[in-house]
Amino acid sequence: MNRTPRCPRVFHAPPACRGRRPANRRAPVAGPVLLALALVLTAAAPRALLALGAPQRIGFYGDALSRPLDERIAPADEAILDWQHRINLQYEQDVRPRTAAPDNPLIPRVRRMVAELPPGIRALAGQALVGLYLVEDDWGSGSTEAVQDAAGRWRYSYVALNLTALDKTGNAWGTWKDRSTFTPAPGHDLRMTLERPGEDSVDAAIRFIFLHELGHVVGLARQAHGFWDAETLPAATRESPFVTVSWRVDAGGAGQAGQANVAQPRMVSRWQVATPLLSQLGFYAFDKAPLSMTQAEPVYRALAQTDFPSLYGATNLFDDWAEAFAIYVHTALLGRPYQVEVLRDGQVVFTYRSCMVTGGCPAKVAALKAVLGLE
Repeated sequence: MNRTPRCPRVFHAPPACRGRRPANRRAPVAGPVLLALALVLTAAAPRALLALGAPQRIGFYGDALSRPLDERIAPADEAILDWQHRINLQYEQDVRPRTAAPDNPLIPRVRRMVAELPPGIRALAGQALVGLYLVEDDWGSGSTEAVQDAAGRWRYSYVALNLTALDKTGNAWGTWKDRSTFTPAPGHDLRMTLERPGEDSVDAAIRFIFLHELGHVVGLARQAHGFWDAETLPAATRESPFVTVSWRVDAGGAGQAGQANVAQPRMVSRWQVATPLLSQLGFYAFDKAPLSMTQAEPVYRALAQTDFPSLYGATNLFDDWAEAFAIYVHTALLGRPYQVEVLRDGQVVFTYRSCMVTGGCPAKVAALKAVLGLE
């Protein structure tokens, strides 16, 4: 079976993919991979179709779902590495990751992070996450791939974490990510806080990246939305109580957002008229971003008027869900901070706090909790 051009679940997808899966396949990384990623972000042309692969079928994973979650954390085998490579090629990135070295010092930290998840979230992961694969030298920092059940329904997923890329603390990584949608400007900056002073570490970045990817896993499994790469816009997406809080069907649109040559309606933001700046976001564009850091204050002030959970969550409906999930678990269940401060000449001129924290989007929080069974 062929599918539409790949838009894997990653923190940061190419422009042609925005509004679809979310970004599920690859979360961009800092450091040496940035140049390759920047090239991908400017290459918005659809890629060739991919036939369904063995790692997208539940039979490939044997009895994985019956095993404890910690037994599903493992270095990637050759079949997963080949599949990751095949997907990378769809973005003109001839990158085949390596399986993580057994002595990689991040492996025990990943295992500890998963073990310390709230019990309810671990249970949700246990129902839908067939594998958490650890790789090195991949394109991106994290990705999620959907997996069909025995009846051909998209219900499960695996996550791949690129340990080579996980080299920033939580606050540094979050700041880097949100900075990437603005071109630099003297005297203007921002900083994100995901951890309190003295508690920030690489572990914090690993946790938040994984929570975002797990959000995609849970969102698909619990039908908060349909499959991001579906050939038609799934009813589970069009009619989702969570999605319809911030998104509506644009019956006059030509194809799903970011999907070419498909006669299906697309979902558009309910805030596109009231907050036009949020339609110009270009994550991981850096010095090619359409917005300047001088516009950061009005952008975050606009975001604070909406029911989106974060700036990245405003880019498409799938990342809306994944960010809402990640921020809810991070703040409400784990008791950690989440805020962005906009700076001018070193002084804070505006502090953005997610509506998931302030109570500014009660309908979205209620819809999220209903999906998670936390009502």
